[in-house]
Amino acid sequence: MNIDNFIKNLDLNNDNYVIIGVSAGPDSMALLNMLQKNLTCNLVCAHINHNVRNQSDEEELYLKEYCKKNHIIFESTKIKSYNQNNFENEAREKRYKFYQDLLTKYNSHNLFLAHHGDDLIETIIMKIIRGSNLEGYAGIKTISYLDNYKIIRPLLSITKEDIIKYNKDNNINYYIDVTNEDTKYTRNRYRKNILPLLKKEDKSVHKKFLKYSNTLQEYDNYINYEIERKINNIYLDNKIDITNLNKEHPFMKKNIIFYK
Repeated sequence: MNIDNFIKNLDLNNDNYVIIGVSAGPDSMALLNMLQKNLTCNLVCAHINHNVRNQSDEEELYLKEYCKKNHIIFESTKIKSYNQNNFENEAREKRYKFYQDLLTKYNSHNLFLAHHGDDLIETIIMKIIRGSNLEGYAGIKTISYLDNYKIIRPLLSITKEDIIKYNKDNNINYYIDVTNEDTKYTRNRYRKNILPLLKKEDKSVHKKFLKYSNTLQEYDNYINYEIERKINNIYLDNKIDITNLNKEHPFMKKNIIFYK
């Protein structure tokens, strides 16, 4: 996929502002640069200082100065403490709450995130091993539609290696998060131990995973379409019409029941 063309052709619902999640790492700095080149609307750099590393404040200051120099709106929040046992889950919850607050503040309906092809591979493998549903097994979507906004991930067709090269070619400075090397986190274990084996078998394996993901999403979308088409004849006044439900294929019956 040509990422520049993908970004230029996006329907942003005439948003005057778009929100971009930026950590100061190589992925999000590359994405921010691509959006600077290809969008004419106002960019809002949304930075979360997770406050778990010595250089977190330095990264925040760097981003603030970068945005000032490049006429980008800078918004940040600093997490004072964590309460849950699962740091990854709590950090994600706080991160998306911050994004949603900014989407509301700027009346924006578009959030850009820098997940890339390697992230997609890791996510799909993790979902398969943990167990999920059809939508979950598809991993990360290029565009996710939520109630009042969508999440756009233009980098899923490229790898971390591609991103590092892009940053080098475009003289983009970034910070490396050393916690990405810590194997106490599940994703990092997959990244360090499994991903290299897959890439050794096929350097373009990320493209195969993207095709797999898109195929599962097509099946999931079709199943949901069929459920929406049938459900009004099955759920009547908050009750299930067993006669109409039993007319369906067992696969559809199961999905209709779980849909509600």
